[in-house]
Amino acid sequence: MPTMYDDVDAKCPYFHSSNKREITCEGIADGCITALRFESQSKRNLHRRIFCDAKYKNCEIYRMLEEKYEDE
Repeated sequence: MPTMYDDVDAKCPYFHSSNKREITCEGIADGCITALRFESQSKRNLHRRIFCDAKYKNCEIYRMLEEKYEDE
């Protein structure tokens, strides 16, 4: 999967990669990946700026994955 130039800006520890309309993160189980697909590149960019690059602790996926590791 091609990645975007701004992948280096992601601060979220669960971020994997992205393309024009998709962001991939660590999955909820071993051996899987969570993929977020957006209707447009602008919606992807907005989500990316807010949750992956800045306030990732407010992201629902981040919080879900934090719980995954709390249970270990």
